[in-house]
Amino acid sequence: MAQTLDLLRQEHREMRVLLDALEQQLDLFEQAGEPDFELLSEIVDYFRGVPDLYHHPKEDLIYYYMSLRVTEENELRVDLHAEHDRGSDLLNIFARHLMRVLLGVELPRDLVVKTGRAFLENEKRHMDAEEKSFFPAAQQFLTQEDWSQVDERVMRRRDPRLEEQAQHRFRLVRALLN
Repeated sequence: MAQTLDLLRQEHREMRVLLDALEQQLDLFEQAGEPDFELLSEIVDYFRGVPDLYHHPKEDLIYYYMSLRVTEENELRVDLHAEHDRGSDLLNIFARHLMRVLLGVELPRDLVVKTGRAFLENEKRHMDAEEKSFFPAAQQFLTQEDWSQVDERVMRRRDPRLEEQAQHRFRLVRALLN
């Protein structure tokens, strides 16, 4: 199996841990509790940067190779770019609401919770769809040579310095993942 696909699945598992933590914090906030705003902010920042910079480009590369292999009768039925854009849009709405709360602006709790849940439910649905449809389709259509090229390109892009910076930047997030 391709290294890149294994890596994408691992990244999905990590994102699910963060989405579960987000859900716990939203539950607390919804019940008039005091969530860990530092953790919430870090999770939002993580999702604002890491997927678009590190995760989605890998999927886009696989999608590109699939587009070379798929015929009209087996056409790709997923628009990854639109899916990723929708997730970013929902995250940005939630991030604005969270920032307002952090700045002391009065907002209804249910509005903040509703936008947070919209983001996390969309992300879970999106990852489930990738796991159930996109990844198996990639395994079906890509050749061994395609996977070798994908893996080589993905592994060449890895920058240990950026990974080290992310370790420090996302201190609380990393604690959840370890």
